[in-house]
Amino acid sequence: MTFKKYSTAIFAALLAALVLAVFWQTTGFELINLDDLNYTVLHSVVKEGLTFSGIKEVFTSIQFSGYMPVTLLSYMADVEFFGLKPSGFHFTNTFLHLLNTLLLFAFLYRATGSGLKSFFAAALWAIHPLRAESVAWVAERKDVLAGFFFLAGLLSYCEYAKSKRPVFYVAALVAMLLGLLSKSILVVFPLVLLILDFWPLERFKQEGGKTKKLLIEKIPFLALSALFSVLSFINQKESIYSLQHGSVFSRIPDIPTSYLHYLKETLWPVGLFMEDRHTTNYLSGVWALGAGLLIIALTFLVWRFRKTIPAVTAGWFWYLVILFPVSGVVPLDFYLVADHFTYLPHIGLMVAAVWGTERLYSHFLQNAKPLAIAGGVIAIVLAVLCFQQVSLWRDELTLFSYVDKMSGGKNAHANKTLAFHCYNDALAHYNEGKYGEAYDELSRTLLLDPYAPKANGHKGIVAANLGRYGEAAELLRKELEMAPGDRDFSTRLANILILGGDLPGAARQGLENIRRWPDDKVAWQAINYLGGEEKARMLAGR
Repeated sequence: MTFKKYSTAIFAALLAALVLAVFWQTTGFELINLDDLNYTVLHSVVKEGLTFSGIKEVFTSIQFSGYMPVTLLSYMADVEFFGLKPSGFHFTNTFLHLLNTLLLFAFLYRATGSGLKSFFAAALWAIHPLRAESVAWVAERKDVLAGFFFLAGLLSYCEYAKSKRPVFYVAALVAMLLGLLSKSILVVFPLVLLILDFWPLERFKQEGGKTKKLLIEKIPFLALSALFSVLSFINQKESIYSLQHGSVFSRIPDIPTSYLHYLKETLWPVGLFMEDRHTTNYLSGVWALGAGLLIIALTFLVWRFRKTIPAVTAGWFWYLVILFPVSGVVPLDFYLVADHFTYLPHIGLMVAAVWGTERLYSHFLQNAKPLAIAGGVIAIVLAVLCFQQVSLWRDELTLFSYVDKMSGGKNAHANKTLAFHCYNDALAHYNEGKYGEAYDELSRTLLLDPYAPKANGHKGIVAANLGRYGEAAELLRKELEMAPGDRDFSTRLANILILGGDLPGAARQGLENIRRWPDDKVAWQAINYLGGEEKARMLAGR
């Protein structure tokens, strides 16, 4: 009796505990050198906190090929309250995800009247490992912030549908606008409202020609969608075409690739990592055709059961509709697929899974306790997996070492990041006189990124300290091919050629150095060692 009386509060407390148990660890994480720094501590406006001029700039300018003033305002508020410490940015991401989880539970409970199913749908969504990227990655603040306004808008719309009070209609419209100012993905909001009219609100069942009224009711929402769709297209046109991924028709195989990729990761969320276009299991030809036919077949199947299991139909169409803008029809950055794209689409799959499983189970058995226990076990397993996935975002070395391992060394950004860390480690070893360790780290640096700036040059200096003068000279020459104007490496090359016994080569390099930098004392060292400029010219002539 006590549980029934306080079930809503108990479910909410359990959801909060789950989210905090998994994601609170992020408050001790660093910022990742993959947009995190550019969005926060290096952003000229954000780092100043909430200022009048800053607020004006974010509302009147395009940032990062998009219009997201509310997202930037949230970063500015972080700086205002927490300073530039990474913990503040991570705290806000976690707090927003917690609010979204509670909003989702509240919306489903209010719309369906089922506390238990609403709890499991919200829980499985909130702690699924696919959530790690959206919450632990500070640069994806736009996911959790747009999600907050999206879910607040759905709850407002639900209240409007039940009470017909205009204030809730206006609240839903305002929520959509704020969500669009956070991330343009909310252009699908009016379509989601139509899905809600089908289920769970069941407004299409009302008699008296209400369908036309429902469509007219969405006109203000559709107008906002059209406006921001055009704005997004204009903002991203240059970056989209610079990617040169061909026409829309050539990208059609991307769509079934994306839909099946996320279905697979939903059912088997193990080994998730940041994939780029080189590491995605891309479908083409007959495989893409087969995947497309499978998606169509699943859609036809759930449509046939729209009267008996409407929640499954609504959840599936929710997934299809919200994922479509990021399914590959429009190329975005270097991604074909990304875990954070599932933040809102995944809600539909969780609703379909929970309501569909309960309906199937109740067809054979009446005792719901075993099903609830099974749901609890699944939630615990997902929480453990999600905790592990989130922990990979502790710092960029941990994250990109994992990405490099999972991608088999094919992820370009991971390679460059790890090369940067290896290079810094090499310099530290060199300063400590550990030339062997420095040589090994520089070798790994070049293996990860053959064009890493100054890596060949410093490896040449280290090789010289190890007595490998011939190798050192070749490495320095290779560095100077990429950076011909580097004075330090040019003067060092002349001295190393002397140590290696190549006096004519040293003379030629030395003469070139004093021609470029006639007042540089270091440049004259090799010439003076060779007996002066005249003798150096004689040696160079050989």
